Amino acid sequence: FETGRSATVGLELTGSTDQASFRLSASNQDIQGMVPNSAFRKVSTALAGTANLTERLSADASVQYVKNSAQNRPGTGYDAVNPMTEFVWFGRQVDVNALRTYRDEEGNQLNWNNNYHNNPYWLAYQNYQGDTRDRIIGVASVSYKFADWLNGTVRAGTDYYREHRGADVAAGTIGGIFGGDYYQGGFFDNEIFNRETNFDVLLTGQRPLSDDFDLNFTLGSNFRSSAYSTNSIGTDKLVVPGTYNIGNSAIPPVVSQYQERKQVNGAFGQFGVGYRDYLFVDVTGRNDWSSTLPDDNNSYFYPSVSTSFVFTEALPALSFGGNLGYGKLRAAWTRVGNDAPAYQLFPVYSANTPFGNIPRYAVPNSLLNPNLKPEQIDSWELGTELQFLDNRLALDLTYYNKTATNQIIPAQVSPASGYTSTVVNAGKLTNNGIEAQLSATPVRADNFQWDFTVNFARNESEVVELFPGAETIVLGEHWGVTIEARQGERYGAIYGSPYLRDEQGNLIVDSDGLPQADPQKRVLGHYTPDWTGGINNHFRYGNWDLDILFDTQQGGDIYSVTHMFGRYAGVLEETLEGREVAWNDPGLLVKGVHADGTPNTTNVDARSYNHALYGVHEAHVFDATWIKLRELRLGYRIPSELSARIGVTAMNLSLVGRNLWLGTDVPHIDPETGYSAGNLQGFEFGQLPTARSFGFQVNVTP
Repeated sequence: FETGRSATVGLELTGSTDQASFRLSASNQDIQGMVPNSAFRKVSTALAGTANLTERLSADASVQYVKNSAQNRPGTGYDAVNPMTEFVWFGRQVDVNALRTYRDEEGNQLNWNNNYHNNPYWLAYQNYQGDTRDRIIGVASVSYKFADWLNGTVRAGTDYYREHRGADVAAGTIGGIFGGDYYQGGFFDNEIFNRETNFDVLLTGQRPLSDDFDLNFTLGSNFRSSAYSTNSIGTDKLVVPGTYNIGNSAIPPVVSQYQERKQVNGAFGQFGVGYRDYLFVDVTGRNDWSSTLPDDNNSYFYPSVSTSFVFTEALPALSFGGNLGYGKLRAAWTRVGNDAPAYQLFPVYSANTPFGNIPRYAVPNSLLNPNLKPEQIDSWELGTELQFLDNRLALDLTYYNKTATNQIIPAQVSPASGYTSTVVNAGKLTNNGIEAQLSATPVRADNFQWDFTVNFARNESEVVELFPGAETIVLGEHWGVTIEARQGERYGAIYGSPYLRDEQGNLIVDSDGLPQADPQKRVLGHYTPDWTGGINNHFRYGNWDLDILFDTQQGGDIYSVTHMFGRYAGVLEETLEGREVAWNDPGLLVKGVHADGTPNTTNVDARSYNHALYGVHEAHVFDATWIKLRELRLGYRIPSELSARIGVTAMNLSLVGRNLWLGTDVPHIDPETGYSAGNLQGFEFGQLPTARSFGFQVNVTP
């Protein structure tokens, strides 16, 4: 691994006249990754403008173009293209620097082990993975002022991208990767197209009804259509190594194509009434019609009601002699509807590899549901905003409660039915919690100021109900451990094998003196944290600024596959116990009892002990609590008279460090790193550690 680097350059230009204005911006980001020969680049440009065509008619438009390109993104998990996999299995005697010579004179891979694993430098320089994405976001609108208080707007916008993903695998690469063999070399190319278009018609108004009451409202409709498609082609066996062309395939290539279309039409309205600038009530309602729901049940309505009361304006006596400068109470209730993913109503046949010249088709493994209903989430919240002592102390506090019902979920069914799952409306999931932010200025002097902000969030979830006859829904599985939504548990239960114990909690060892896995799996933890928070301190002295930001997660659990495989392979420091002199000298004694209750007296070697822990999932589940020094920033504002001499309005220089310190009891890894971006959390293996970065920033205002 090498030291990564990142550079970002941005530019913004603005201009205006009495009739029009524009803004042009551009930026370029170039990141060289920690893994050799890996990189990410991002170029973006944006142009926005407004024009007053007449006294009543105006128009505005914006367009943004973003191009991302990356090469050799490292894989995650137990993947042959993930260099972290190799490090778990390296013997401690392996000289990583010697592996930089990764091929011989004939081009064959040189490695420490030619049976199962690849030289990580071979993966980095002989194999290639790349992806590019071109994205265009455009919006244009025309507004007409019917009266001083009434406006009409027609708006259209699109978000379109085209993405190419591909990989070239050199002949001689060991291990099945990308779902194929590839030892003779191969490649795949995947083209992805995605477009979402929105068209809105809006009527907005705002006017006083009397000296005490104000009214604002919005009426409108929205038409949203989306299209997604992907085409891929590839082979895992080449005739001539190094020629990555489909005409060089030694076997019939694998070809796939998928298309998806969706449309949602909606009508909505919002009405708000304000009383003397201290009491406000807003009512909204929206109805959508979705193409992904059954024709006779594709409509769903969702309303909301919210109110806020600035009691310090209504009741000045509650300012407590001016110590409470601002106080507001708020409350809200909302219902949100959600449609189904595309193509969940009726099954279609899928094409398989032909048998000779005879095409083959298969019924999907999931039984779809033509009677799906829209999902529904009901929520309510209470909150307050308070500002004390001339805004030197402020508190924002919210309590919320959410209940999700009619969730569209894949439910596991008996394979004897001919299917492995079915799509149903079921389940009831509740979430309630508190979010709080406290801001304070303990010191405010002429040349020095200290501000700090503390935030806190706590969420408690419960899977209240599932579909009839079901106790759990498996969200994902790896290495015998499942992540589940289990009835009566917090969402994201980690379900696996604990240690086998007796009624007194003692470990029950086998006849060889080794710990055993309980054949009855249980919930070993939950990946959702107990609470999260952070504290930011800002100090200003003259032209100098210092920011110190800490973040934390308290609670939650993680199943560490690095720990499991690392102990099995003998590469972690924990495996030194019992082999301080030799592989079996002095050995170790597992504290436990035999099945008959007699104490264990059998000494075992370290290798046998750590191999026995492979299937005991409890041994690798840890409290995922962490604290991080997220950012340290030291900045200096160039004096205005000096910046004026060089022709700029303002200039700021900053030294920035991120992720400078980590405190956690989880061994060997950063528990914050994500294994997945979806519901499959709570696992860890093969993620690159969070990078510690140091940077220098220059901000110039022309």
